[in-house]
Amino acid sequence: MKLLSRFPLSSFLVSLALAGCGGGGSTPAFEGFFPTGLNQITATDPSGATTFFRFNGNFVKNGNSMSGTMHLNLPACLPFNTDIPITGVLGGNAPDFQFTLTMTLPTNQTITFNLTHPGGHVSQLAGTYTIAGAGCVGPNQGEASVQSFDLTGIWRSTLTSSGGGTANMSLNLTQTGPDAHGFFSGTGTATITGGTCFSTATVDPSTFLIGAGSTLVLDGPAGSGGKTILQGDFSNLAFGGTIFSGTYTSTQGACSDSGTASMQFP
Repeated sequence: MKLLSRFPLSSFLVSLALAGCGGGGSTPAFEGFFPTGLNQITATDPSGATTFFRFNGNFVKNGNSMSGTMHLNLPACLPFNTDIPITGVLGGNAPDFQFTLTMTLPTNQTITFNLTHPGGHVSQLAGTYTIAGAGCVGPNQGEASVQSFDLTGIWRSTLTSSGGGTANMSLNLTQTGPDAHGFFSGTGTATITGGTCFSTATVDPSTFLIGAGSTLVLDGPAGSGGKTILQGDFSNLAFGGTIFSGTYTSTQGACSDSGTASMQFP
């Protein structure tokens, strides 16, 4: 199984140095790493043992700024499909590039994330968060981590039936999106050997790729009505690689099967 790469957060405020050069002051383009695409922000206690809240959605980097649309995944105090705009300022000098991200919830809470590359590791983001106002999420300060996901690739999967059997699946997945609301889906094909209710499948457009809490829908052969649905969490390994861990259900006609699912890429 492979974990998706992790992006922890540490506590630094972004300070932009406006460089006046020659005939006018202009802000140089930000050269540090910042993950565009599918991202997940997780807020925890300092030990990382307790998750306070989690957001999933899309980031877009444009020079020294960042924007995007996020959705509250945890806790369930807002509908997940609620669009929550996020903006950011990116700056600093290598290796201590710094980031400030801000979002305001419909409950009027404002959350500010202060991030950097811990120890200069540009494959990670780490830092703290603070909340102004009472309402949906809390407590009002803590640690935060960011994971960035690119789920396109050939996944090796093991499906372990509650009845004791094991099936192997090769899934050729292409991550698609985002749509206008910052949601990602997928396309692709799969072959399954040794179990489940069918042996070939295609990725259904209803597939919902968000990181933790994803749903992957596989359609059986055309006209069969068969579906295998995987639900669970994508996550990143610290040194590269991606895993999925969750459950599956498979149905086609009178056939029904369910159990645990694990996948890894590459």
